[in-house]
Amino acid sequence: MAPPESRARLTLAVRCTLSVLVLGLVGAACLAGCSPESRRRAFVLLFEDTPPGGDVAPAPVVRRPRHPLPPTPTPTPADVAQAPSDSAGAALFSTWDDVLRRLPKDALGNPDWSVALAQRVIAPRPGIAPNAVETDVLALDIELAATSDPAFAVIFSHQQHGAWLACPNCHTDLFEMSARTPPMTAQEAHGETRCGACHGKVAFDVPSGCPLCHLQTLPRDANGDVDWTRAVAAQRITPRGGLGAKTQEPPVFDRDVELTPAMQPALRAVFSHLAHGQWLTCANCHPSLFPTDAAAPELRGADLHSRRYCGACHGTVAFGLTGACTRCHPDFNEPRHHQPALDLDVQVPSKSQPSSTVTFSHQIHSQWLECPICHAGAYGATGGSAPMNSAAVLGGKYCASCHGKVAADLMGRCQPCHAGGAIP
Repeated sequence: MAPPESRARLTLAVRCTLSVLVLGLVGAACLAGCSPESRRRAFVLLFEDTPPGGDVAPAPVVRRPRHPLPPTPTPTPADVAQAPSDSAGAALFSTWDDVLRRLPKDALGNPDWSVALAQRVIAPRPGIAPNAVETDVLALDIELAATSDPAFAVIFSHQQHGAWLACPNCHTDLFEMSARTPPMTAQEAHGETRCGACHGKVAFDVPSGCPLCHLQTLPRDANGDVDWTRAVAAQRITPRGGLGAKTQEPPVFDRDVELTPAMQPALRAVFSHLAHGQWLTCANCHPSLFPTDAAAPELRGADLHSRRYCGACHGTVAFGLTGACTRCHPDFNEPRHHQPALDLDVQVPSKSQPSSTVTFSHQIHSQWLECPICHAGAYGATGGSAPMNSAAVLGGKYCASCHGKVAADLMGRCQPCHAGGAIP
């Protein structure tokens, strides 16, 4: 049992605590019943920095992270690239989006750094250090060919890579220089320890850039694309008879078909069954794409260039149609003697809008077209024989027979024709 002195002190502490609580409750009740001004005077006596009177909105509580991240400003092209042909240089750019918009793109829409370098759109620095010295580029191509697939040999260009990298970037960390080094496998080349150390991160991706490394040994056409027909003729590749392992090789139909427009004989096209039969069977085209009935309606040029006919393959898995005219139209390769250019401008007024008079230049157009192409078809040979109107032109007739397809589009260039000028 506690001594009497301890019990007395405990009783006194309890009484003091109860007295303080009672006084606090009484003060709170008094303040609650007082006016706002009286409460403010009471707070001034008890607390420092008491806000002034009146209704004051409570300040929002702002919580900040204990360790805020450091600011990361967007890098500018001045850190990585310089435009030698433009004295303003980095002043033309503010973000990386501005840079990417001006860079040439590859077939997938990604920046083509090699083309950008060749066109001097960019000029890489010799190194990261401010005093880095430009080193000589080694002009040496190395062929890496697999014995199982010699057609898929890779041509590695030291000159192209040396424009970006110095020798120690690859040798001897990624690639050994000894002739006794075991040959690199495809898995190693496509992995992250060899070619994949850069490709897929700062250069084009390996899975989507196959033609940029492979197929370089195959023949090319004038546009730089693989000429698959010449590759088959030279026996560089041998297509299978079909996707199935036991598919029999079908016989190839050796026949050329000529398609000559009645109004434009110079656009004669020659279709070779022999060249296409090396890759396709008859059922690939007939009768889904091209009917075999002789009574079928004649196909127009616009139809042949669409995705439904020739464009079903060309432009996707075969060469594009817009940049390889001579491969289908053999007469384009032969020199032609045009008629003398007719120096005659024809005014085509508009009754509803006199200010929209069109000036047609025979001299400009006759440099490209023979007279019968227009005057035996779209236009008559006598004055007033062609009731041309805007609705007919917008519907694909008259001027729109060429413009918008093989010549300048009409919808985006009104001024040259309607303001007294002319466009070819």
